Amino acid sequence: MSKGKIKKYDLERGCGIIIDSATGRQLTVYANYLKLIKGEILQEGQPVEYEIENNYNRNWAINVRVV
Repeated sequence: MSKGKIKKYDLERGCGIIIDSATGRQLTVYANYLKLIKGEILQEGQPVEYEIENNYNRNWAINVRVV
């Protein structure tokens, strides 16, 4: 699993950006790819673990969990 931090996350839109710790690249994250505990929300600067999937020539973070 890759590690990174939340750059920003918009609860209303259900999407955001993760900065990968190893490469510094930005990955898009969508609400339907989150694996959060009930009541948990994503916040700026929060460390996360995830897998990377390439869809439509873009890298997305999937199976995102708070560390």
